[in-house]
Amino acid sequence: MRSVVISSGDLHNIGDLALLLQCTFGVRTHLGAEQVWVRQWNTPDPEILDQLNAETIGVVAGKNLMGAVARARGALVMIGGGQMVRDNASVPSLVSLAAMMEIARLTGGAATVLACGVDRLTRNLHRRLWRRMMTGSALVTVRDTPSQQAVSALCGDRVDPVLTADLAFMPSPLHDALTATSAKPPSIVVAPCADHSENRTVTVESLCVAVARAAAALDVQEISLVSHDARPSMDPQICGALAEHLARTAPHLRVTMVASYTLADYTETYATAALVITNRLHSLIFGLLAQRPVLVLDDGTAKTKAAAERFSIPLAPIDAPMSDTLLAALVAEAKAGPSPARREALDQAKQASRENFTRLASALNPGRR
Repeated sequence: MRSVVISSGDLHNIGDLALLLQCTFGVRTHLGAEQVWVRQWNTPDPEILDQLNAETIGVVAGKNLMGAVARARGALVMIGGGQMVRDNASVPSLVSLAAMMEIARLTGGAATVLACGVDRLTRNLHRRLWRRMMTGSALVTVRDTPSQQAVSALCGDRVDPVLTADLAFMPSPLHDALTATSAKPPSIVVAPCADHSENRTVTVESLCVAVARAAAALDVQEISLVSHDARPSMDPQICGALAEHLARTAPHLRVTMVASYTLADYTETYATAALVITNRLHSLIFGLLAQRPVLVLDDGTAKTKAAAERFSIPLAPIDAPMSDTLLAALVAEAKAGPSPARREALDQAKQASRENFTRLASALNPGRR
């Protein structure tokens, strides 16, 4: 496959940037892709563009319909990974993406949906557009059971969604970075998501109590408040509120804010984590890959709940995240490392994530084995 165009989530979210780099690694390793492009609706920040240039990834402006369609000619147009299929995407963006997939198929290329998270869609036009994109795809894989069920509900027997795993689990340089040694002192990593458009939030007061208790139990003085989406209107707001409350209630703790668009800033933070506390999926996954204890805050989100169940990660109420029993279990894990069951589940996820690309290679070349 000479050219691949990847439609990813917004790259200002560090999880989506990581997924793009994973996807790029996969198509180059397994498909021999010569050119890789990423489709973005909004122009990425220069800090992001520098990382794309370093990986030789071009940018396709989704709002430029004629340019986007021209780039799709004869290419593999890929949607993935991340929570791409949901109601809050703009209709013009979906129409542009659907047009790219149609042009790719009509000009000797192909289309695929790879390792996506899929919501239950309620808007009729969104349902029609996504149904068309999925039924015309050479392969549809999803990262969790709720997504598999959502695709089946949307497309019926016209699509057979394959359950694999999130692209972040595929062994790659990302994994090396998350397990690298560092001179940074260990910290409690807190990565909150407070997105009112998705009815997601955390409770500042109770979360700060949990952080202070965990720091004392683990003998850690450093707290890293991590904004996975560093745009000023996103995670920095809730991280700022947490920092202010910790300054009042636990002034002995040293609080650092991690809020950039550079992936290496985040991998170094997770690599030195004493504990990860989050309601974000890719914070959870980064903690797993770094082999650190993880506590998931249950904000009612299906994707984090499914991951917590799959990897036997504690799931705590959003307003009371740290019981004595839970704290003791996290301290024990920090000393002993991940359980054999979690290690086995992680190995299985890595294999399943590789299968996104081995299955895609077979779907694009059905005569080859």
